[in-house]
Amino acid sequence: MDASALLRSKIKAARKRGAWWVSAFDVIRLVKTSDGRARLWTRLVHGEAVHQTTPDTWADRYPQLFDLAAQLVPDAKRILSFGCSTGEELLALRRRFPQAEIVGAEINSRSRRIAIGKVIHDPAIEVVPPRSVEGSFDAVFALAVLQREPVKMAEMAVEDLTPFYPFARFDKAVGELVTRLRPGGLLCVMHAQYPVEASRAARALEPVDDSPLMEQPIFGADGRRAPDAIARTLFLKI
Repeated sequence: MDASALLRSKIKAARKRGAWWVSAFDVIRLVKTSDGRARLWTRLVHGEAVHQTTPDTWADRYPQLFDLAAQLVPDAKRILSFGCSTGEELLALRRRFPQAEIVGAEINSRSRRIAIGKVIHDPAIEVVPPRSVEGSFDAVFALAVLQREPVKMAEMAVEDLTPFYPFARFDKAVGELVTRLRPGGLLCVMHAQYPVEASRAARALEPVDDSPLMEQPIFGADGRRAPDAIARTLFLKI
């Protein structure tokens, strides 16, 4: 085993037993890069408004999901990408919805600047902080947003997610997104750690029958692992 693999193994084991020095190591590692500093600043300034702290993404990340969404609401006039990160999702949505107005909401100021640079020549795409989102939408996407550091949670073998990402924060966010949806509008939630079905807003939603399922681990409203939970990704507002 080489030195880097040995270090990763030791860090993973230390996370699992909750060693204090791992948190210090994480902070030091983040401070070394502009991306890391932006992540730390976002958590410090925005506190409980933050969901996922990692801005990682890539081009056309969910092609099948985007294609299915375009079939379900082909005439969507206004679309919200909640947690649009550095803008790749906005470009993927534009290819499926060429006539729509698209709003990207991103809390990380560095990611937001990068996203703006990628869509600056498209006047029908706007990138704003989440608090500046206004109006209603025909489709809302929250992809790999309503969660907290899943890789780290897996390394720590977390059984109760509450101390890291409480269900109440997820529930509030889903409720706010559903409020933004027009009747018949589409909600798409992928890579969340709680099921939309457990949210209070679920009563206003109808699951799409052939909706892809989210992968485990899924946690229940009590924060505990729910290995038998079924979490769908696509819902229509009743």
